Amino acid sequence: MAKQVVLCTHSLDNNQLIADVMAAVRARGATPLRFDTDRFPIEVPVSILQDEQDSAITVGNGTERITIGAEDVIWYRRAYWGGKLPRTMDRQLLQVCIAESEATLRGLMASFPGFVLDPPERVRLCDHKLRQLRMAKELGMATPRTLVTNDPVAAQQFNASCPRGAVAKMLTGFAIYDDQKAGQQAERKDDNMKQERVVFTSSLTPELLKKLDGLRYCPMVFQEKIEKRLELRITVIGARMFAAAVDSQAMAGAEIDWRQKGAKLVESWTSYTLPKELEAQLGEYMARIGMQYSAIDVIVEPSGRHVFLEANPGGEFVWLESCSPHFPLVAALADALTDQPGARRVP
Repeated sequence: MAKQVVLCTHSLDNNQLIADVMAAVRARGATPLRFDTDRFPIEVPVSILQDEQDSAITVGNGTERITIGAEDVIWYRRAYWGGKLPRTMDRQLLQVCIAESEATLRGLMASFPGFVLDPPERVRLCDHKLRQLRMAKELGMATPRTLVTNDPVAAQQFNASCPRGAVAKMLTGFAIYDDQKAGQQAERKDDNMKQERVVFTSSLTPELLKKLDGLRYCPMVFQEKIEKRLELRITVIGARMFAAAVDSQAMAGAEIDWRQKGAKLVESWTSYTLPKELEAQLGEYMARIGMQYSAIDVIVEPSGRHVFLEANPGGEFVWLESCSPHFPLVAALADALTDQPGARRVP
């Protein structure tokens, strides 16, 4: 029987990417099935049977269903737990249904006897930025001085202690949603009708220093500002490592956070050869966290020193294949999912 690969995502994910990965999986002789987490439990079935003789996990996509076992694979890319549950439900009941849906799907992947790229509990653990920085430093990588605090005085003192000042950012990746058009179906509580506003890294200007009282509502991350020659995005997929570089300082508005001008920089990324020492350190980092995938951000200073910023265990990679430098990332992912020789990173 052909290996089965369940692609765990949600219905708002990049459909072309999912289709490309499914096609690449089929080309390697495996059978893919897309499972949208937001459609569970309303639209798609899941059954997890455990008894004295055996266990069986069955998942469906609305038109077909398969039973998966130890020879099969799950790619955990994205999740939107209970996303299709009606928001008109009683709030307490809705929260219970979302929590139970999440617990069911997390439990499915935790009990799955086959290969998961990567287990959601491990992804959650490896997403802690402070842990990442500690591990990178232990492995000999340069890291920025960092402060996480809800104390305005501590933040001001930290900024003053940094020769180039500091930047402010968040520990978690999130967005704030506004209505796309004022008054447009404003009564609907539907994220599809909202405009996403990403919280970018910002320079700690005198104006922002005056607003630090807001820390009493929410702590923030403060890091020393590092002079940049290049910014690197290093995509690790199984045993392969793809490094791309961009000169963010060449475009106004991208100097602090290149993502603010990401659309205009998509053709500016070029392939980059990592120093052997850094490549080995990053390989050891991946071995320690036990992950097959990570999107790692590094700054190259004018002096040539490489500074580790963070490793996003679920970071995006689409533009590095569809645009310059056109890395074969879908092929590398399909190789790892279907267990082609040497494709997976050995724990």
